[in-house]
Amino acid sequence: MKKLVLYLLVIQAVFFACKSGQSVGTQKSNTVDITFLHLNDVYEISPLEGGKMGGMARVATIRQELLAKNPNTLTILAGDFLNPSLIGTFKHEGKSIKGKQMVEVMNAMGMDWVGLGNHEFDVDEAELQDRINLSKFNWLASNALHNNKGNLEPFAKNGVPFPKTTILTFKNQQGNEVKMGMFSILLPSNKKDFVVYDDFFESAQKAYESLRTQCDFVVAITHINKADDAKLAAMLPDIKLLMGGHDHDNMIETIGKVTIAKADANAKTVYIHHISYDTKTKKVSVSSELKKVDNQIADEPTVAAVVKKWEEILDAGIKKMGLNKNDIVTETTVPLDGRESSIRNFQTNLGTAIAKGMSQVSSQPNDCAIFNGGSVRIDDQLLGKITQLDIMRVLPFGGKIVEVQMKGRLLEQVLITGLKNKGNGGYLQWDKITYNEAKNEWNINGKLLDINQEYYVVMPKFLIEGKETNLGFLTDKNPDVLKITEPDSNNQNDVRSDIRKVLIAYLKGTK
Repeated sequence: MKKLVLYLLVIQAVFFACKSGQSVGTQKSNTVDITFLHLNDVYEISPLEGGKMGGMARVATIRQELLAKNPNTLTILAGDFLNPSLIGTFKHEGKSIKGKQMVEVMNAMGMDWVGLGNHEFDVDEAELQDRINLSKFNWLASNALHNNKGNLEPFAKNGVPFPKTTILTFKNQQGNEVKMGMFSILLPSNKKDFVVYDDFFESAQKAYESLRTQCDFVVAITHINKADDAKLAAMLPDIKLLMGGHDHDNMIETIGKVTIAKADANAKTVYIHHISYDTKTKKVSVSSELKKVDNQIADEPTVAAVVKKWEEILDAGIKKMGLNKNDIVTETTVPLDGRESSIRNFQTNLGTAIAKGMSQVSSQPNDCAIFNGGSVRIDDQLLGKITQLDIMRVLPFGGKIVEVQMKGRLLEQVLITGLKNKGNGGYLQWDKITYNEAKNEWNINGKLLDINQEYYVVMPKFLIEGKETNLGFLTDKNPDVLKITEPDSNNQNDVRSDIRKVLIAYLKGTK
């Protein structure tokens, strides 16, 4: 009787399978599944927000789980990982770290492919080459070329040029295969002598045209603004997936049939993209899942050991500075905005806090305080409990605060230049300054700026050394600079010796 029931069930399964047009036992024989683990804009190898969010060892655990389910899994990072980071500003074994920690962690976790981001070119040419040669993962660059002493050529790893495009082959258990094309572009926002950028739209078009006849479908790694991702999707409507970076907040959008996705910076989230290709119908389907990376995910031991190594190197460097990384400076429910897209374009609450802190530590009453937005390198927002470690991440380069007595005409020139620097590191954040754009008027400490008056201005020493973009005229050699007062280097209690100590003191005072 049992055999008869089993036989009838099999007959029933065959009937319904035939009715639906599928073969028994081969429901997925025509389907090849591919999984992408997608990260972007990762500057920190350790968890943030007191250990709650992020952490590359946790991402490694997610990767292993995905691989166990589908061996056709690729881990990709859509640009920005070598810089900026706090660890990167220290030295180890006499050499600048500058992204070495990130490469070692990515090697340990099994990163597959990366696209270039604008921050990769913060690292100087020789150090960038060293990091590339150290990497075990693949690099893809469709619109960035190496200007090697006047010769334009692809960047290369140990002498092997980066490809502009790649075609990857995946198979299912039945041996059916699919060929997927991939390219990678970035925006030209970091101008350096050793890199030349081709137009990323034109490069994307050329890359797609070269791939579409050689493979079954195309995806891309992009490090451009989300508005440009949307334009690219409209321009190339047959691309299936744009795995993006540069914007630091997660997003997903569909333009026509193109999926555009970006995860949160610093691996607070990752995107998991599932692509299914039907080898019979040639149909491609994409589904995407945003996964939170938090303390509910265990660390992968091998990667955790590499992270710990670099954390210990960082701890030793911080202790030498006399700071306590775990000390809670303040707690906030309102995010302090240190994103480059904000602090290099308009006044932010974090910029205001830094400038107000500078005003408060002035040795005598001052008229205003200014600093260059580019000195803030966190490219993120701070929320919850803020520690001294977070402050060091905000201002990794530190530096003295000085007080400058100057003529009003010079102050006006500095402020006008700061506005013109919108979008780059020379954009100024300030305290006790307002600007009326309609009237083109500056108010300093509540009064209209007088070009003939003398002003007492607090600023980072970096600024008065003429090192900032378009502010080369702001030096002690300028006749309109009347006096510069520096903190006593021998007085360890003078917080003006380090802008990070200034911000810590200010935020502690506002608790």
